[in-house]
Amino acid sequence: RLLNEAAALRLLKERTTIPVPTVYSYEPDDQGAMRLVVKRIHGIKAASVGEECRMPVGSRHVTSGTCSACENIATEKVNIFVEGTVLPQLRRLTSNQTGLDGFVLPPPRIEEYDRRAMWPPKQSPLEGEYVFCHGDLSRSNIMVDPNTLDVVYIIDWEQAGFFPATLERPLWRLDYREYMQTYEDHDMLDGEIALITG
Repeated sequence: RLLNEAAALRLLKERTTIPVPTVYSYEPDDQGAMRLVVKRIHGIKAASVGEECRMPVGSRHVTSGTCSACENIATEKVNIFVEGTVLPQLRRLTSNQTGLDGFVLPPPRIEEYDRRAMWPPKQSPLEGEYVFCHGDLSRSNIMVDPNTLDVVYIIDWEQAGFFPATLERPLWRLDYREYMQTYEDHDMLDGEIALITG
């Protein structure tokens, strides 16, 4: 997983302007476990924005508790950024083989549903049939500036790779409950598995 994330982050840094963490190293620690060292990032998860008002004192939408106004602002900014900046750049990265560098790790909803040990890469006779996908592009993996609510980073690329474009479901538009339902839609999951295996 970490090797896949390191490869994905390097690819994105070289070939896109998508804001992702900078990889410093990928190496074993003192106990032999692999670790990925990235530049520290600053921001909050877009999924957490509504936990409190993010506006400066004197301009706050609410004095305490959750703030749906800030959540709505962040949601709109995330939607515009992902759909206008991230997806077009990801779709320009293409391959005729699934996965990344021979390693396939499907999105978490698929991995949770079908726990096979290995997912062999699928070859296509068509050049560029598969596009680069994040795999779990939800609000929990999108970092925003706590003051402006602008997107500052897209994180957690460990399940990224080349897949059919339809595998990049619009998870950034879903709230937590809706996101969790993607793990329960067995007909959709079976269809997605068929896309990457057969």
